[in-house]
Amino acid sequence: MKNMLWYLGFLSVVSLLYFVEGKTAFLWFLCFIPYFATYNASDERLEINFGRATRNAFMYVIFFGVASIVYIYLTHSIELFAPAFVILLGGSLMICLFSLLYYDKAGKK
Repeated sequence: MKNMLWYLGFLSVVSLLYFVEGKTAFLWFLCFIPYFATYNASDERLEINFGRATRNAFMYVIFFGVASIVYIYLTHSIELFAPAFVILLGGSLMICLFSLLYYDKAGKK
Protein backbone atom coordinates (compact mmCIF):
# COMPACT_ATOMS: atom_id res chain seq x y z
CA MET A 1 0.00 0.00 0.00
CA LYS A 2 2.79 2.42 0.86
CA ASN A 3 4.62 2.07 -2.43
CA MET A 4 1.43 2.33 -4.47
CA LEU A 5 0.67 5.76 -3.01
CA TRP A 6 4.26 6.86 -3.48
CA TYR A 7 4.16 6.02 -7.20
CA LEU A 8 1.33 8.52 -7.71
CA GLY A 9 3.98 11.20 -7.34
CA PHE A 10 5.47 10.20 -10.68
CA LEU A 11 2.32 11.43 -12.42
CA SER A 12 3.62 14.94 -11.77
CA VAL A 13 5.99 14.45 -14.71
CA VAL A 14 2.97 14.90 -17.00
CA SER A 15 3.00 18.57 -16.00
CA LEU A 16 6.05 19.01 -18.25
CA LEU A 17 3.66 18.84 -21.19
CA TYR A 18 2.76 22.43 -20.30
CA PHE A 19 6.03 23.54 -21.88
CA VAL A 20 5.28 21.56 -25.04
CA GLU A 21 1.58 22.30 -25.48
CA GLY A 22 1.26 25.57 -23.56
CA LYS A 23 -2.03 24.53 -21.94
CA THR A 24 -2.36 25.39 -18.26
CA ALA A 25 -4.47 22.29 -17.61
CA PHE A 26 -1.26 20.25 -17.54
CA LEU A 27 -0.04 22.26 -14.55
CA TRP A 28 -2.69 20.57 -12.40
CA PHE A 29 -0.59 17.41 -12.54
CA LEU A 30 1.73 19.18 -10.10
CA CYS A 31 -0.84 18.17 -7.47
CA PHE A 32 0.76 14.73 -7.52
CA ILE A 33 4.12 15.98 -6.16
CA PRO A 34 3.13 15.78 -2.47
CA TYR A 35 2.41 12.07 -2.89
CA PHE A 36 6.15 11.52 -2.61
CA ALA A 37 5.72 12.39 1.08
CA THR A 38 3.59 9.30 1.69
CA TYR A 39 6.60 7.03 1.26
CA ASN A 40 7.57 7.49 4.91
CA ALA A 41 4.05 6.98 6.26
CA SER A 42 3.83 4.32 8.94
CA ASP A 43 2.44 0.93 7.90
CA GLU A 44 0.45 -0.04 10.99
CA ARG A 45 -2.22 2.62 10.64
CA LEU A 46 -1.90 3.41 6.97
CA GLU A 47 -4.94 1.42 5.93
CA ILE A 48 -7.21 3.04 8.56
CA ASN A 49 -5.84 6.50 7.82
CA PHE A 50 -6.22 5.96 4.09
CA GLY A 51 -9.88 5.03 4.65
CA ARG A 52 -10.45 8.25 6.56
CA ALA A 53 -8.60 10.32 3.97
CA THR A 54 -10.57 8.88 1.07
CA ARG A 55 -13.79 9.61 2.97
CA ASN A 56 -12.79 13.27 3.11
CA ALA A 57 -11.95 13.27 -0.60
CA PHE A 58 -15.28 11.62 -1.38
CA MET A 59 -17.14 14.35 0.49
CA TYR A 60 -15.21 16.97 -1.50
CA VAL A 61 -16.13 15.25 -4.76
CA ILE A 62 -19.80 15.12 -3.81
CA PHE A 63 -20.07 18.75 -2.69
CA PHE A 64 -17.85 20.30 -5.38
CA GLY A 65 -19.29 18.08 -8.10
CA VAL A 66 -22.88 19.00 -7.28
CA ALA A 67 -22.00 22.68 -6.91
CA SER A 68 -20.16 22.79 -10.24
CA ILE A 69 -22.91 20.93 -12.10
CA VAL A 70 -25.56 23.27 -10.69
CA TYR A 71 -23.44 26.32 -11.55
CA ILE A 72 -22.80 25.11 -15.09
CA TYR A 73 -26.49 24.35 -15.53
CA LEU A 74 -27.62 27.75 -14.24
CA THR A 75 -25.09 29.74 -16.29
CA HIS A 76 -25.39 27.56 -19.42
CA SER A 77 -21.61 27.62 -19.87
CA ILE A 78 -20.68 24.20 -21.20
CA GLU A 79 -17.00 25.15 -21.58
CA LEU A 80 -16.58 25.03 -17.79
CA PHE A 81 -16.96 21.23 -17.71
CA ALA A 82 -13.29 20.57 -18.52
CA PRO A 83 -11.80 22.93 -15.89
CA ALA A 84 -14.34 21.74 -13.32
CA PHE A 85 -13.29 18.15 -13.92
CA VAL A 86 -9.61 19.05 -13.55
CA ILE A 87 -10.25 20.93 -10.30
CA LEU A 88 -12.42 18.07 -9.07
CA LEU A 89 -9.72 15.46 -9.71
CA GLY A 90 -6.80 17.53 -8.46
CA GLY A 91 -8.66 18.78 -5.41
CA SER A 92 -9.79 15.33 -4.35
CA LEU A 93 -6.24 14.02 -4.65
CA MET A 94 -4.85 16.91 -2.62
CA ILE A 95 -7.50 16.54 0.09
CA CYS A 96 -6.84 12.82 0.27
CA LEU A 97 -3.10 13.39 0.59
CA PHE A 98 -3.30 16.17 3.17
CA SER A 99 -5.83 14.19 5.19
CA LEU A 100 -3.58 11.14 5.07
CA LEU A 101 -0.60 13.16 6.27
CA TYR A 102 -2.68 14.79 9.02
CA TYR A 103 -4.05 11.47 10.30
CA ASP A 104 -0.57 9.97 10.20
CA LYS A 105 0.89 12.82 12.29
CA ALA A 106 -2.09 12.84 14.69
CA GLY A 107 -1.68 9.13 15.37
CA LYS A 108 1.97 9.51 16.47
CA LYS A 109 1.18 11.79 19.43
